[in-house]
Amino acid sequence: MKRQRMWTKYGVAVPLMLAVAGCAAVPTPAALPPRPAPAAAAPAPLPTPTRGWEDRALDNGAWRYDAGSRAAAFVPTGSANPLLTMTCSGNAIRLTSALAGSVSLRTSAGTDQIRFDGGSATLSNRDPRLDRIAFSRGRFALETPGGGALTLPVQSEIGRVIEDCR
Repeated sequence: MKRQRMWTKYGVAVPLMLAVAGCAAVPTPAALPPRPAPAAAAPAPLPTPTRGWEDRALDNGAWRYDAGSRAAAFVPTGSANPLLTMTCSGNAIRLTSALAGSVSLRTSAGTDQIRFDGGSATLSNRDPRLDRIAFSRGRFALETPGGGALTLPVQSEIGRVIEDCR
């Protein structure tokens, strides 16, 4: 008998509560205030600043990776000679390019110097400049004081050479 009273008690109460909950009013959205009239003409845009390395066009070409030699090369469109080659040799990565002397490396993390002697520079495989290149936002640049510059895209081939060398 006790069981039957319990079912009757809950059997009536639960559907009654659900029915009451279903009768709640749905709020209507408030009317939006009228849009203000447009103000006077917008001021003239500020002059464009001088274009930096981040704004230059990327050199045309593509990165190519060679697993056998553990090297990545940026080869310009329509040419067989790479502009920059990154090769793992032992515990170092050798950068080869036509650049010479003290070269500025520009990445989204900042500017560093790399010394190219005879068209190449050797960096330790743990050198933080390599990570700055691999994790730069979309591009990095190598610039010489005489005006020669490479602006190259950052792609997975760079990171692959670095990781293969570590």
